[in-house]
Amino acid sequence: MMLLQQTTSVPRLVVFSKSDFCFKPCSSSSTRLSFMDKHTNSSSSSSSLKQSLKQYQSPVLACQASTDTNDTSFRKDYLPVYGVSELIVGVLGGGQLSRMLCQAASEIAIKVMVLDPLVNCPASSIAYDHMVGSFDDSATVQEFAKRCAVLTVDIEHVDVATMEKLEEQGVDCQPKASTIRIIQDKYLQKVHFSQHGIPLPDFMQIDDLEGAKRAGDLFGYPLMLKSRRLAYDGRGNAVAKNEVELTSAVNALGGFARGLYVEKWTPFVKELAVIVGRGRDNSISCYPVVETIHKENICHIVKAPARVPWKIRKLAIDVAHKAVSSLEGAGVFAVELFLTKDDQILLNEVAPRPHNSGHHTIESCYTSQFEQHLRAVLGLPLGDPSMKTPAAIMYNLLGEDEGEPGFQLAHQLIGRALNMQGAAVHWYDKPEMRKQRKMGHITIVGSSVGIVEAQLKSVLKEEGSETQTTVTPCVGIIMGSDSDLPIMKDAARILNTFGVPHEVRIVSAHRTPEMMFSYALSARDRGIQIIIAGAGGAAHLPGMVASLTPLPVIGVPVRASALDGMDSLLSIVQMPRGVPVATVAINNATNAGLLAVRMLGVGDADLLARMSQYQEDTRDNVLKKAEKLQTDGWESYLNP
Repeated sequence: MMLLQQTTSVPRLVVFSKSDFCFKPCSSSSTRLSFMDKHTNSSSSSSSLKQSLKQYQSPVLACQASTDTNDTSFRKDYLPVYGVSELIVGVLGGGQLSRMLCQAASEIAIKVMVLDPLVNCPASSIAYDHMVGSFDDSATVQEFAKRCAVLTVDIEHVDVATMEKLEEQGVDCQPKASTIRIIQDKYLQKVHFSQHGIPLPDFMQIDDLEGAKRAGDLFGYPLMLKSRRLAYDGRGNAVAKNEVELTSAVNALGGFARGLYVEKWTPFVKELAVIVGRGRDNSISCYPVVETIHKENICHIVKAPARVPWKIRKLAIDVAHKAVSSLEGAGVFAVELFLTKDDQILLNEVAPRPHNSGHHTIESCYTSQFEQHLRAVLGLPLGDPSMKTPAAIMYNLLGEDEGEPGFQLAHQLIGRALNMQGAAVHWYDKPEMRKQRKMGHITIVGSSVGIVEAQLKSVLKEEGSETQTTVTPCVGIIMGSDSDLPIMKDAARILNTFGVPHEVRIVSAHRTPEMMFSYALSARDRGIQIIIAGAGGAAHLPGMVASLTPLPVIGVPVRASALDGMDSLLSIVQMPRGVPVATVAINNATNAGLLAVRMLGVGDADLLARMSQYQEDTRDNVLKKAEKLQTDGWESYLNP
């Protein structure tokens, strides 16, 4: 075998014979490829070999999993990867969150090691290194920590006492062990946030059946009973609809010995979530608010951004910001919230790690939650959390059946998703299929929440979904009567010229007001970005539509039989403050189409370039005419 040594002069080859390598079989007892023990025992050859290998940057082919705690990694010692940070990030847990963390790390050459008891855990195949062992075992965690510069988690149910011990010894844990201890116990979590003035559902600890009955008397029914520890993805929750059901609810949770508490039932209208990045300098960066939809208490669908009023988004972000600010340490946190009927935001719970509600950020945001977590724990500047696409929807691929039938069902869904524009598939490579197990997810991005919802329905083949592939219009051309069409067709022709998908509809403000309301209110969710509204006479259509939608509206005054169109123009330009309507010259739908193209071009470089070309072509056409007039004279020009 030959390795190419990198030098500042002519490259030379370092030659190894077959006997220079010692291969250990990949088994549960030892699963790492070890190199050249005989060379490392020789002081002279060892020194030169180390120097050679330190200059060689390519990764060594090796099995990832290792249970040999005494094994000194050749790769780790001799082959550093010069990435954004030289610090090795150690993660307690090697599930799908660690897998996606490793994927984000690979883009900027950050080294991530994982500790997980499963040899073939999801992160194993792509992690920088994988130590096979339990993250609940103190000795294993301590040994693992020796190999890392910073320790973090992909699950909060770890040995927090060992993390506290490691912090006392100077190990860098992010987020801090104190935060993990608070989050691990949901009752302590509620107490902590309550003490920091964060709005919560009413709650209380229960130690026996009498305490549960008192809680029922105080909070009423239905009553939510919860386990204090080891509760996630719907596990550890039970509902008692009345006092008689308290005993069965307690038994379902494993009894009072497990540690229980109760929450007052929250009749929420939506479940929301905010991913929050917190840097080592205590800087806070919040992602857009999303709506989460659960299936059997497991996150099933995430819609980004949440379709709630701006004031609700701001309130949700304020609560999330305050909650994360009360904790210690750096990283990404997921803040789950309830939106109530009276527009209150109540905190449900917090996860001190990347979260299912943030998976969409891989495709939809400038900085994914996984890259953000790496940036935070390593002390790098936090990235931009804003969305780079108007809308996204995430669908969890949950096991629908056991074993092979479950895999077949999942792959059928994946096949349809791969044919969908804007869809991305993430498969976690879990070897065993079980019902309701998280096996992967699909994210679809698009120009509106309504569009991505429709695309997801098509992937799922839900009733009422459109299976044909259609282009979504981004400009709506509307008019009060077909008598306006001879004028409004010019806007459609311009949009055709520029390849802008659009729709043409008759929507009368006076004759079909319900249709006008419906059109204006649904336009944004259907992907419409600009509305061109033509109207003659009183010309109420542009202004009424503008009052119902946040989208820009361009009014086209159409010349009617009386007043030569001046009435229409004056009606459009006299809209009250707060309801803006752009307008063009009377009967000039051409300019309305061109204005729409320019507005769309602000976010579309190709469209903007085509507009520039249109302007150049218009100029060239005028120059040709000017030259012809000058050359031929006006009489010949008029009588060709």
